[in-house]
Amino acid sequence: MDIFSRDVPPTHPGVILAEALENMNLKIMPAASLLGTSRQTLHKIIRGDAPITPPMALKIGTLCGNGPNLWINMQTNHDLWHEARRMRREIEGIEKAVAAR
Repeated sequence: MDIFSRDVPPTHPGVILAEALENMNLKIMPAASLLGTSRQTLHKIIRGDAPITPPMALKIGTLCGNGPNLWINMQTNHDLWHEARRMRREIEGIEKAVAAR
């Protein structure tokens, strides 16, 4: 699927994390402690104001039991959608290269 064909941005993984923590009955402070991060950092991620970095994806994936790939892929999809929108004109001006035969 073309990145431009989707009108609605992918959900920030922080929103999914907030739901996961709620389902595990984990409040912010205990979750931040388990993740080895500050309450402020976790709040920024949950609000969508900060990305899930590779180290944080490793921690969250361990805490949630679903591994880091899910979290880092969600973040990548979110970031790519926003960048593609920002760079749309530049990207559309690039011609596709064809491999030599």
